[in-house]
Amino acid sequence: MSVELVIMCAALVVAFVPLAIVFRSTWTRLALLLVVITLGVAGWYLQAALVRYEANAAQRLAKAPREGRDGYVGSSACRSCHPGEFETWHDSYHRTMTQYPSSDNVRGNFDQVTLKFDGDTYHLEQDAKGFWVEMVDPDWKYAQLLKKVAARDGGESSPTPAAELENPPRARLPITLMTGSHHMQTYWVPSRYGNLQFNVPFTYVFESQSWAPRHDVFLLNPDKQYSMQLWNTVCIACHSTAGQPRQEPTIKTFASRAGEMGISCEACHGPGSEHVRANQSPARRYAWHKRKSETPTDPVDGKLAARGGDPATRDPTIFNPGRADHIKASESCGQCHAIRLKVDGPDWLQNGLQFRPGAELEAKAPLVHYEDPNAPGTPDRKRAVMEGSFWSDGQVRVSGRDFNGLAASPCYQRGELSCLSCHSLHGYQSPADQLAPRMERNDACLQCHKGFASPDQLAAHTHHSADSSGSLCYNCHMPHTSYGLLKAIRSHKITSPTARETLETGRPNACNLCHLDRPLAWTANRLNEWYRQPVPALDEMQTNVSSAALLLLRGDAGQRALLAWHAGWNEAVATSGHDWLAPYLAELLVDPYSVVRYIAQRSLRRLPGFQDFSYDYIGPSGERDAARERARKVWEDRPPTVATGGTNDSSRSSPHERAAVLQLPDGKLDESAFRSHLKFRNNRNMELLE
Repeated sequence: MSVELVIMCAALVVAFVPLAIVFRSTWTRLALLLVVITLGVAGWYLQAALVRYEANAAQRLAKAPREGRDGYVGSSACRSCHPGEFETWHDSYHRTMTQYPSSDNVRGNFDQVTLKFDGDTYHLEQDAKGFWVEMVDPDWKYAQLLKKVAARDGGESSPTPAAELENPPRARLPITLMTGSHHMQTYWVPSRYGNLQFNVPFTYVFESQSWAPRHDVFLLNPDKQYSMQLWNTVCIACHSTAGQPRQEPTIKTFASRAGEMGISCEACHGPGSEHVRANQSPARRYAWHKRKSETPTDPVDGKLAARGGDPATRDPTIFNPGRADHIKASESCGQCHAIRLKVDGPDWLQNGLQFRPGAELEAKAPLVHYEDPNAPGTPDRKRAVMEGSFWSDGQVRVSGRDFNGLAASPCYQRGELSCLSCHSLHGYQSPADQLAPRMERNDACLQCHKGFASPDQLAAHTHHSADSSGSLCYNCHMPHTSYGLLKAIRSHKITSPTARETLETGRPNACNLCHLDRPLAWTANRLNEWYRQPVPALDEMQTNVSSAALLLLRGDAGQRALLAWHAGWNEAVATSGHDWLAPYLAELLVDPYSVVRYIAQRSLRRLPGFQDFSYDYIGPSGERDAARERARKVWEDRPPTVATGGTNDSSRSSPHERAAVLQLPDGKLDESAFRSHLKFRNNRNMELLE
């Protein structure tokens, strides 16, 4: 019996004595005694349950990478002095990038679920001890992988018996870690090789509230074989704070640890032990707060967020991005939100990235540039990384790598633009994108470009109404040309739209991502008329057929994913009309790439008449074919006139406008032209490394 339980029982007895004196009735005393006994038993049961829970949690934790390393104190140490900052961080998705599982944060369905993938069966369940997966033993699979590596490298390994290959051993394993909490979650189980963490090859997608195999939530070559994923060598770098893989290379075991799971205070501010020690003195804390109050800085006070401020207000025991210059401030984000080299080499597998906020990031992990000769790996691997991360002109095309785009922007190179110019880690409007107040519209750009502040000046520059989406700076200069998380994401390289870049790189330009119904020639002519851009040489197809329609039918998987998302983007649909989009999205329901199918069904359901359209994007191919035909029939049976307010609904009269989206004069689809373009679909294998 624990000391806590003894104290509780003694307190109940002491409480019973005065009650027994006051109430002289025997029956009342017996009733009170029964209450005391009941409370004691309940307390004992709850305390025993708590002990069991803590024991189970400790047992699971022992199998997972642990928190805590030299110099790091953890976010809880920041709370007492910085309660506001702690709460806003705690409410953010940065905190939950990697978590230990509990009934409060696991969002996947573990209620006796059976899943199948790659010939294997997975049973998911939950009980009082935690969340569990019964599966083929991942340690056995890992051993088979090590044998293949040894054989490839000329080493010796004993062959696995055929009977064992046909009937591999199974294991019931606890979920020890989980990654993600914004759009989806994936889960990890422990190994006998130290605290190595194996991925359960499924992801729970919040939007659809369903499980999907991992390769069906990333844009990957559908013919590519699934490879075992290890948290300790992949996710630890950016989904934990100051992660250290700590691999023992000879036997491939791990003793990984991190300053803290998820992206915590010390990820941006650096290790806090010295800061905590120095500020134990109330006098010192008061002195620093007084200095700060005398030189206030505000992320949205008209200056860029990375303004530096008075050096006298910077506590030297900690790094504060909000008081740093725009480069140092942005590099705190860029340690994760970028494509970088690991110049620490083999040491990385022991100690992880040695960069600390405020130091020189390029010295520890320089940015990777397109066709960089210093990029690691074999020529084939280099090519895969480049093609999976960049457009052909070097502009990043995947999510989560925003610093590469920012660093290539003139506003950063010649100005003082930083990540904090638009985003706020503590004063954000929503944890979804952590934009600072008023930064969702043109206020972000007007911090410097004040000449476009008045509606007349803005309209004269954009040639759109000042209150329209065409006069939103982001839409023209940061269009959604990056892919990730089952959607299109804004580019963070600030550019101006050109038809030439679309021709040369295949990257859709901002104009045709809003005006989905217009050919590239239409865009080129407008940009020439408004901004004197030269009109490139264009063929008949680029002159007469919608640029979006061509990419939806003829583009590669990445282009198709981007255009499928824009077909459900409110601004684009309002501009382009919706009556012509359904056949294109219906065709994408049978696309070879599962993420293209997922995005297409989402956009299709946003069109009138399709809100309740049923479709399983990872269902059998026959069911997907039937869904395409059902969608086509819904579109073909639509009312003859649908006024949408866009330029491309069925009430318009221009045959040329109809032909641009492959419609006949009567509004029906030009099947011959549609199928002709589809024959030229770019089927090159793709893997976008988001």
